[in-house]
Amino acid sequence: MVHAVDRGVGNVVQALEETDELNDTLIVFLSDNGGKEGAGSNNTPLSKGKGSVLEGGIRVPMLFHWPNNVPADNRFEHPVSALDFYPTFANLAGATVPETQQLDGKDIWDDFLANRSSRKKQPVFAMRHYASFSNVGIRQDQWKACCVGKRWSLYHIVDDIAEQHDLSKSYPEVLESMISAAEKWSESHIQPRWF
Repeated sequence: MVHAVDRGVGNVVQALEETDELNDTLIVFLSDNGGKEGAGSNNTPLSKGKGSVLEGGIRVPMLFHWPNNVPADNRFEHPVSALDFYPTFANLAGATVPETQQLDGKDIWDDFLANRSSRKKQPVFAMRHYASFSNVGIRQDQWKACCVGKRWSLYHIVDDIAEQHDLSKSYPEVLESMISAAEKWSESHIQPRWF
């Protein structure tokens, strides 16, 4: 799989070089989820894998390559959602997103270049809608709250990316605030038919 992706990206880069368009083209690469446990993947030091809201299921690599616009040594370590691409790319293209369109994503470009969070004090949600409200991940600043089964836990994700030290009993007010935000967010969306 990795070989096929590498070959495919190489073909795109070669075509852009041949047409002298590489420096004017933004190339974005990301994975949609962590590796599947039991299928030969290893997400260590992250917990779990594909289908999970723990870091091994949702923390994935992403890169932007745009030689005249993205510094080669730029590193961005803040939460991003694929839902951010539409408003970000629309802005970069000079397009206007209709004001009537309610978006879950946001334009992250300026924050990306400045290496600052585009969601200060704003949560990012990952929800797998099966078995009710039972597979939920919420990232807000340095905190990550998770519900796996019916059990909620809280981690200081910057210091504990392996999600090994549950701090929910030490910071119950943080956890309750994050759960409330997730419930409100979920209720504001049309639920899948199987939910």
